[in-house]
Amino acid sequence: MNQALFDPAKSTPSAMMRRIRQGLPAESFVQAAERLGVSQEVLANKLGLVARTLNRKRKAGEKLSAQESERILRVARVWNQARNLFRGDDAIAEWLLRPCASLGQESPLDLLDTDVGTAEVEGLIAGLAYGNFQ
Repeated sequence: MNQALFDPAKSTPSAMMRRIRQGLPAESFVQAAERLGVSQEVLANKLGLVARTLNRKRKAGEKLSAQESERILRVARVWNQARNLFRGDDAIAEWLLRPCASLGQESPLDLLDTDVGTAEVEGLIAGLAYGNFQ
């Protein structure tokens, strides 16, 4: 599996904006679901996307829209930020899927469908990195 989606070197703001504007390959959605250990339907639902549309684009070899690409890259961006807190991919995936009191009993992944929710998750990661465990 191509892991470029989760490559921190490709997570600079300018690189991410370019990738969003160009559209990610539809296969990126499959990679994100596999990395998280969830079905494509679950990930699409969590990100407010339509799994059938994404699957059709993948089969046709089409690129994702800017909106679809951005939502998938949010997962990768948060994943890469969480690498500083957790020792392995399994721990990151588990944390992203587990309800969290600091996020109103929602999982971090549940909030990645919006910019505001993503900012909350990124703020939580920053707080945890500095020892704020509330």
